[in-house]
Amino acid sequence: MENQQREECVVRDQISELPDEILFTILSFLTVKEVARICFLSKRLKSLWPNIVNLNFDDSDALCELRRDGHLRKKKRSWFISWVNHILELHNGSTINEFRVRFDLDWTCRHDIDSWFHFAISKRVRKLELDFEEVAEKTWPAGLRSYSLTKSCYDYIRTPHGLSCIGSLTSLSLRFVKVSGEVLEHFLSHCHLLEKLVVEWSKNLATLKVASPSPLRLRYLEIRSCLALESLEISAPNLLSFKYYGQKIALSIENAPLLLDVLIGGNVDDEPAFAFCPLSSYLCQLETLTLEISAYNMTFPNFPQLTNLKHLMVSVYGVYDDDLLVLTSLIDASPSLNRLSLELRIWRSSTYNHAHSASNVTGKAIPSLKEVEVVGFRGFKIDVDFVTYLLEHGKMIEKITINCCHPSWIGQIWAFESIKEREKARNHALQLKSKAPPTADFVVV
Repeated sequence: MENQQREECVVRDQISELPDEILFTILSFLTVKEVARICFLSKRLKSLWPNIVNLNFDDSDALCELRRDGHLRKKKRSWFISWVNHILELHNGSTINEFRVRFDLDWTCRHDIDSWFHFAISKRVRKLELDFEEVAEKTWPAGLRSYSLTKSCYDYIRTPHGLSCIGSLTSLSLRFVKVSGEVLEHFLSHCHLLEKLVVEWSKNLATLKVASPSPLRLRYLEIRSCLALESLEISAPNLLSFKYYGQKIALSIENAPLLLDVLIGGNVDDEPAFAFCPLSSYLCQLETLTLEISAYNMTFPNFPQLTNLKHLMVSVYGVYDDDLLVLTSLIDASPSLNRLSLELRIWRSSTYNHAHSASNVTGKAIPSLKEVEVVGFRGFKIDVDFVTYLLEHGKMIEKITINCCHPSWIGQIWAFESIKEREKARNHALQLKSKAPPTADFVVV
């Protein structure tokens, strides 16, 4: 026991000898909950943490409990709100770099959330993230009871003091927060340092114009699952990455000369083609393109040459006998394609058979393709035909990785599929090895 106490004292002494800058750096990588756990190691840590500049209130452990048992919501919410309020009362810093809240909260918690918003803005926060996903809610569509950014919050950021404070904002992320286009455009017009904007599951967002009288510094824009959205206009000369997932909308992109990375995805009933016309002027400069689409509704226009496209990622929802070979027109238009990632979310059928051989397909050689990754391979017609096409036409492939686990189950502790079913998929994947270039590294997981 004495030896253990001596060791603990040595640890405390060593930590106390570190300069404040190093201790603040260590604390900046931790959530507030993690900071609380390590503060017992040193009196210096206890004295410094009320001045930390990164306030990350992410209680993932409690969220996992709520996913298992929604009846704990009231108790967990009450504890979480009290905990955040207590920490904010103790905080002594004049400014903060990051303010992040991630928990199951809704409009019933609006008074506390309003006070947190005022706190973060008044501290001239640089990165603001509010994520209020209701993990214990089973209703559809999601976000019906979401917190709405209130009039008092909007009025505050329009005051001279509020305008001064939001001028420090570089990143704004709002998930399951009802926010209007008017409020977002206010941020865009007055946050001249804003480089990142993410809005997800906002039921109040109907129209949005991403532009400003002065050139936007915005480099990253992501709009996801905003079901009321009808139109989106973009004029952002510094934009590098644009991600849109949702239903068909009126999309206009007028000024994005630096755009390199695009994601387009949507409802299974909507074709992705609606986005390609507005993007037509920028397709030739893209380096990365991600499509999240349905196999049975996958149609594309005649593509211009995507001369700079290096990485194509496709996430597909489909059934076992759907056809992915429509993607060959996109591949043929990408002469510099170096890497292809395919994620398959295949719906089961009561009457399906594993494919024993691929159908005969013809097409152009894929001159630059070196790496292929397939996740969710099942050995059905939908994946066997497409992988066969890649292997027969990608003579420069150096590595192909086939993962037979469903994308939703990767990393999960428990198994959702039988060992027998997984082994069948692996066997069908191994049968394709003979079609791969002889020098290619062929890996089946």
